[in-house]
Amino acid sequence: MARIEERVRQLRRLDDHVGSAETYAMVSAELSATADLLREGSYREATHCRLLVVIADLCQLAGFVAEDAGRLSEARHYYLTGMRAAHAGGDAVSAANCLSSLSYLEANLGDRREAVTLARSAYVGGRHAAESTGQALLLERVAWAHARMGEANLAERALGDVAEIYQHVDLREAPSWAYWLTQDEVQVMAGRVWTELRRPLRAVPLLEDAIRRYGDDSPRETSLYLGWLTQALLQAGEVEQAIAVAGRSVALARTARSQRAVDRVAELRQMIAAVDGRTSAADEFLELSAGLSAASGGHLEGQ
Repeated sequence: MARIEERVRQLRRLDDHVGSAETYAMVSAELSATADLLREGSYREATHCRLLVVIADLCQLAGFVAEDAGRLSEARHYYLTGMRAAHAGGDAVSAANCLSSLSYLEANLGDRREAVTLARSAYVGGRHAAESTGQALLLERVAWAHARMGEANLAERALGDVAEIYQHVDLREAPSWAYWLTQDEVQVMAGRVWTELRRPLRAVPLLEDAIRRYGDDSPRETSLYLGWLTQALLQAGEVEQAIAVAGRSVALARTARSQRAVDRVAELRQMIAAVDGRTSAADEFLELSAGLSAASGGHLEGQ
């Protein structure tokens, strides 16, 4: 059992550096093999429950990887399956993480009002059992869901709760699915929330500071976060700086092997194309990024 749990941890860390185009097959194969162990074996109750929780963890990871690859129906299925497995294994926090992950998908690409309901339900269901890192992550998704609904006061309140809880975080005690929630990640989410709410004066300093500590070894995250900085700079009227940042986002998206990163470039192209009094720098960006955007073909739903 310990070997299976370690394998899940390894897959999570691999996904930090390798895009979903490469990790999807590995994660789905690991999930299938682990599910076979549950179906075909006979275990003591404690081992049975532990195996269910490992499956829930793998389902959440498979959902994230599927979502990153544009396989949205599969991602929804994995998140819901993981939630059920976690409940069956008696792990309310893992169940909350799966539900919260589903809320994040819906906030970005589905029913935003449903995303708020899911995010808040996940937090209520998991907050008492979760340690500080888990609580902070569940609350971040509450903040994001409210931001996507344009509910600034509720989003700001959730961000304030995250900041308060994060003072007590010790990443060494974080669950395997929240090890990545560093102070920089908290800062990036706050910057994204303020960008979504069109508050660039709050967003830009947060994003610029955090992104300094991200590099080419995490091309997906760095590309996505540069995309949010581009958007905030455009909101602030800093067009030339925004285009320069967007150029770096595109360069990283070319190596990230992530549908989300490619789709984000397509969104940046639309934003920059809509700027009044377009400059030669904007035209050059649109020309250089055209190939990547066209290659995406939109979300890979069902493929």
